[in-house]
Amino acid sequence: MQTKAFVLVAIAGLAHARFGQEGAVQNLVQALSNFGPPGAAGTLAGRTPGVLLAGANACAKLELADEIVATLGDNPRVIEAAKALVAAEKNFNPFVQNIPTICNNPALPTTQALRGIVPKVDPAVVGADIQNANSQRSLTNPFNDNGLSVADISRAQGFSNFTDQV
Repeated sequence: MQTKAFVLVAIAGLAHARFGQEGAVQNLVQALSNFGPPGAAGTLAGRTPGVLLAGANACAKLELADEIVATLGDNPRVIEAAKALVAAEKNFNPFVQNIPTICNNPALPTTQALRGIVPKVDPAVVGADIQNANSQRSLTNPFNDNGLSVADISRAQGFSNFTDQV
């Protein structure tokens, strides 16, 4: 009986963690194979899941988004895929933390077309409705960054339930 209870708790925890969402961005970048050097889109696409996992630094996805544009060019399709990465929800482990991490490095992203975009967060996080609406809006109408970090922009737009990472 204890074993069944443990398994149910473990499954519930995995379901809550919302694993597997990294594939959407990976597919967008993979589809850019006509841009940049041969094989570059596939290599970059293969790196996207790693920057969205719980243990990754929140700034790593912004660095990778910049690298996607630097490597594949500034074609609108490339920019849209890089924007999707910037806005993508980063996983977090509910057994270790209960709030997400957001990058607090005002220099990132360096690509102007990616500035002012804020990330989505797990819907279970308090305030996620505000942040997720802001994230969706920022994809088409980025917030004025005025040299602010993504974390600072998120705070300015009414979401502060996160941990800063540099």
